[in-house]
Amino acid sequence: VSSRSAGKAAAFAALHGIPQSFGSFREMANDGDFDIMYVGTLHQFHREHAQGALEAGKNVLVEKPFTTTLDDALALTELAEKKGLFITEGLWTRYFPAVEHALHMVRGGSLGEVKQVEADFCFNAADGDAGVLLDKELAGGANFYVSIYSLGYTTAVFGTEPEKILATGHVMEGVDLNNVVVLQYAEAKTGIAISGMQVESAEEVRISGTRGRITIHTPSHCATSATFCLKLEGRGNVEYEHKKNYSKASNVRVTNPQRVVSVPS
Repeated sequence: VSSRSAGKAAAFAALHGIPQSFGSFREMANDGDFDIMYVGTLHQFHREHAQGALEAGKNVLVEKPFTTTLDDALALTELAEKKGLFITEGLWTRYFPAVEHALHMVRGGSLGEVKQVEADFCFNAADGDAGVLLDKELAGGANFYVSIYSLGYTTAVFGTEPEKILATGHVMEGVDLNNVVVLQYAEAKTGIAISGMQVESAEEVRISGTRGRITIHTPSHCATSATFCLKLEGRGNVEYEHKKNYSKASNVRVTNPQRVVSVPS
């Protein structure tokens, strides 16, 4: 582990049983005893620290947001490719079993053709360190802190670039307090992402297809449960509804036992 202070790094390492600590990220990057470096510093330093790690020959996991500008993101990915190194954004959400299962069903066609994704993630900055979260100079705001989660679901489900993006929000002193983004895709597909730092929302995700829908339950950024609903023709005519908890035994409710279909476990 590294810090701006060697003393703080040593104290953190001792507390968590980490064998090595360093007084700067460059000192850490130049150490040859590990293969991958995690960059979890403040947003505006991500490019500098990730680039230093790549230049030192390290693979890199960068905490979200990957960078604060497109140019910085492209510079890092191009450098990693040039040096034959791995770099990615630390968006853990996609690796939770509940989310992996939901995406498996989407890609396997269980929902039919998916047409709509709705995701929200809002929390009240006043519940934490609002000074950092809302500081323009520290790249604060809803977009950098939470939009990545709600937008991430849309991109994961549709897997392509949107044809059109519509966005609105409220900005105070150069920092966005909240935002709503609508992404329009080919074949009449739509993603709706809501993010904010003023109130605490339900934080759920709804993925809707022509054959059924999935609800990923709160907290969707680290989901442990989801409900899978497959339907028959006709509004509200449910064929199968399955709520699965990925940390406990699952609950299954079958609305029409004569028409149960197979859902991956």
